[in-house]
Amino acid sequence: MFSRLMILGSLGLAACTNPMNPAPFSDGVAQSGIALTEAFGDTPLDDGPIRILVQDADPLQVMRTFTLAPCRNNTEVCGGSENGPVGQSSIIDGQYVVANAYPGLTFFLDRNGDGFLQERGQMIPLAWD
Repeated sequence: MFSRLMILGSLGLAACTNPMNPAPFSDGVAQSGIALTEAFGDTPLDDGPIRILVQDADPLQVMRTFTLAPCRNNTEVCGGSENGPVGQSSIIDGQYVVANAYPGLTFFLDRNGDGFLQERGQMIPLAWD
Protein backbone atom coordinates (compact mmCIF):
# COMPACT_ATOMS: atom_id res chain seq x y z
CA MET A 1 0.00 0.00 0.00
CA PHE A 2 2.74 2.43 1.01
CA SER A 3 4.74 1.76 -2.18
CA ARG A 4 1.66 2.39 -4.34
CA LEU A 5 1.15 5.74 -2.63
CA MET A 6 4.81 6.63 -3.26
CA ILE A 7 4.50 5.72 -6.93
CA LEU A 8 1.32 7.77 -7.34
CA GLY A 9 2.95 10.74 -5.61
CA SER A 10 6.03 10.50 -7.84
CA LEU A 11 3.89 10.32 -10.97
CA GLY A 12 1.91 13.33 -9.79
CA LEU A 13 5.07 15.38 -9.30
CA ALA A 14 6.45 14.26 -12.66
CA ALA A 15 3.24 15.38 -14.36
CA CYS A 16 3.77 18.89 -13.00
CA THR A 17 7.12 19.32 -14.74
CA ASN A 18 7.64 20.50 -18.28
CA PRO A 19 10.48 18.59 -19.99
CA MET A 20 10.69 21.25 -22.71
CA ASN A 21 11.35 23.96 -20.10
CA PRO A 22 13.61 22.58 -17.36
CA ALA A 23 13.49 24.05 -13.89
CA PRO A 24 15.34 27.36 -13.51
CA PHE A 25 17.54 25.81 -10.83
CA SER A 26 18.54 22.75 -12.87
CA ASP A 27 22.16 23.96 -13.02
CA GLY A 28 22.34 24.47 -9.26
CA VAL A 29 25.87 23.08 -9.00
CA ALA A 30 27.23 25.62 -11.48
CA GLN A 31 25.29 28.44 -9.85
CA SER A 32 26.62 27.43 -6.41
CA GLY A 33 30.18 27.51 -7.73
CA ILE A 34 29.68 30.98 -9.16
CA ALA A 35 28.15 32.20 -5.90
CA LEU A 36 31.04 30.80 -3.83
CA THR A 37 33.62 32.37 -6.13
CA GLU A 38 31.85 35.72 -5.92
CA ALA A 39 31.66 35.51 -2.13
CA PHE A 40 35.10 34.17 -1.30
CA GLY A 41 37.30 34.66 -4.38
CA ASP A 42 39.86 37.43 -4.62
CA THR A 43 40.25 39.64 -7.63
CA PRO A 44 43.95 39.95 -8.47
CA LEU A 45 45.41 43.42 -7.91
CA ASP A 46 42.25 44.92 -6.34
CA ASP A 47 44.03 45.28 -3.00
CA GLY A 48 47.44 46.26 -4.39
CA PRO A 49 50.46 44.23 -5.47
CA ILE A 50 50.30 40.43 -5.48
CA ARG A 51 53.09 37.95 -4.93
CA ILE A 52 53.32 34.84 -7.08
CA LEU A 53 55.07 31.59 -6.18
CA VAL A 54 56.09 29.12 -8.88
CA GLN A 55 58.00 25.87 -8.51
CA ASP A 56 61.26 26.13 -10.42
CA ALA A 57 62.13 23.50 -13.01
CA ASP A 58 65.78 23.68 -11.89
CA PRO A 59 66.25 21.07 -9.12
CA LEU A 60 68.83 23.31 -7.41
CA GLN A 61 66.24 26.05 -6.95
CA VAL A 62 62.98 25.25 -5.20
CA MET A 63 60.76 28.28 -5.84
CA ARG A 64 60.67 31.42 -7.93
CA THR A 65 58.77 34.51 -6.86
CA PHE A 66 57.27 37.31 -8.89
CA THR A 67 55.38 40.48 -8.02
CA LEU A 68 52.67 42.09 -10.10
CA ALA A 69 51.59 45.58 -9.11
CA PRO A 70 48.95 48.00 -10.32
CA CYS A 71 50.58 51.01 -11.95
CA ARG A 72 49.83 54.16 -13.98
CA ASN A 73 46.92 55.21 -11.76
CA ASN A 74 45.65 51.61 -11.53
CA THR A 75 45.09 51.36 -15.29
CA GLU A 76 47.98 48.97 -16.05
CA VAL A 77 49.85 46.04 -14.48
CA CYS A 78 53.60 46.23 -13.96
CA GLY A 79 56.16 43.56 -13.14
CA GLY A 80 58.24 43.85 -9.97
CA SER A 81 56.81 47.16 -8.72
CA GLU A 82 54.66 50.07 -9.84
CA ASN A 83 57.73 51.37 -11.72
CA GLY A 84 58.48 48.07 -13.49
CA PRO A 85 57.80 47.02 -17.07
CA VAL A 86 54.17 47.38 -18.14
CA GLY A 87 52.38 44.17 -19.11
CA GLN A 88 49.28 43.56 -21.18
CA SER A 89 46.32 42.48 -19.05
CA SER A 90 42.98 40.99 -20.01
CA ILE A 91 40.27 38.65 -18.74
CA ILE A 92 39.84 35.42 -20.70
CA ASP A 93 37.22 32.85 -19.62
CA GLY A 94 37.17 34.27 -16.10
CA GLN A 95 40.97 34.19 -15.70
CA TYR A 96 43.05 37.30 -15.32
CA VAL A 97 45.85 37.12 -17.88
CA VAL A 98 48.97 39.27 -17.60
CA ALA A 99 51.54 38.99 -20.39
CA ASN A 100 55.06 40.43 -20.63
CA ALA A 101 55.17 42.20 -17.27
CA TYR A 102 58.20 39.93 -17.06
CA PRO A 103 59.65 39.41 -20.56
CA GLY A 104 58.49 36.14 -22.12
CA LEU A 105 56.16 35.20 -19.25
CA THR A 106 52.36 35.07 -19.17
CA PHE A 107 50.45 34.68 -15.90
CA PHE A 108 46.97 33.11 -15.83
CA LEU A 109 45.42 34.00 -12.45
CA ASP A 110 42.25 32.41 -11.06
CA ARG A 111 40.20 34.19 -8.39
CA ASN A 112 40.83 31.39 -5.90
CA GLY A 113 44.56 32.15 -5.54
CA ASP A 114 46.03 29.75 -8.06
CA GLY A 115 46.67 29.64 -11.78
CA PHE A 116 49.45 28.96 -14.26
CA LEU A 117 52.61 30.56 -15.56
CA GLN A 118 53.26 30.07 -19.25
CA GLU A 119 56.97 30.01 -19.99
CA ARG A 120 58.52 28.76 -23.25
CA GLY A 121 55.30 26.89 -24.08
CA GLN A 122 55.06 25.14 -20.71
CA MET A 123 52.22 25.71 -18.25
CA ILE A 124 53.56 25.68 -14.68
CA PRO A 125 51.17 25.76 -11.68
CA LEU A 126 51.39 28.84 -9.44
CA ALA A 127 49.93 30.26 -6.26
CA TRP A 128 49.31 33.96 -5.64
CA ASP A 129 48.32 36.14 -2.73
